[in-house]
Amino acid sequence: MKFLIQKINGEVRHDFSFTLLESIRFKNWLTCNDKKDNIKVKFVNTFDIIEYSDIYPMPFKPFHKNYVPIGSVEFVNDFLMHFYNHTLKPINVPEELFSYANRHIFNGNHMDLENLHGKWFVKSNEKIKGYAEMITCDINHGLQIPAGNYQISEYISIDSEWRAFVYQGKLVGLQNYSGEFTMFPNIWQIDNMITAYKSAPIAYTLDIGVFNVCDTFVIEVHPFISVGLYGMADHAILPQMFYRGFNEYIKNL
Repeated sequence: MKFLIQKINGEVRHDFSFTLLESIRFKNWLTCNDKKDNIKVKFVNTFDIIEYSDIYPMPFKPFHKNYVPIGSVEFVNDFLMHFYNHTLKPINVPEELFSYANRHIFNGNHMDLENLHGKWFVKSNEKIKGYAEMITCDINHGLQIPAGNYQISEYISIDSEWRAFVYQGKLVGLQNYSGEFTMFPNIWQIDNMITAYKSAPIAYTLDIGVFNVCDTFVIEVHPFISVGLYGMADHAILPQMFYRGFNEYIKNL
């Protein structure tokens, strides 16, 4: 395994990069007598601006294509564009999990908002970190929504939010990232979601919402690329999750 880890102004900035480095140190220590199994790491320095590639030359070298990029969404997007002419696409909530959303949800376009009333969350189906806004349709019919494909979901209250980590069809981690951490999600329901998600990538995260103790539902799904770990640190499998998750992604381009 080979990882290309982003530094910003000479520093590792992302929690997943820091934790991955700790996992790599653990793995290399564990296999210190067998150097051929050591995980290789290189660093690429970027600058503390979003569109760094517009000002500075692309930091990638031809041999970097053999590495898995670890860094911000912008960093990974530049890597994918440089080597594959591709940008990251969101998963949002896959249709297989609509029945676990606990709210009305559908895929549509900007024109569908004209027929809605109340509060809806509108998120791009085309670009990670693309358009994502809460819209009150009763009063905002004049709001200019960019043309495009969206996932549109009814607003619901959430008391607690958790990130479930899934690898090879199994729940391998669960971390609270917002709200009341004592309101624990229903693990049986999460396992049902994992079983229902037949087209799932080998590694991904399920963002899980809890409302009023008894309701556990899916908020959204992320590929295992540039995802916050919120304390998840399973050193035994984390490098494989990043490595296999990214390589499966590019094989499916």
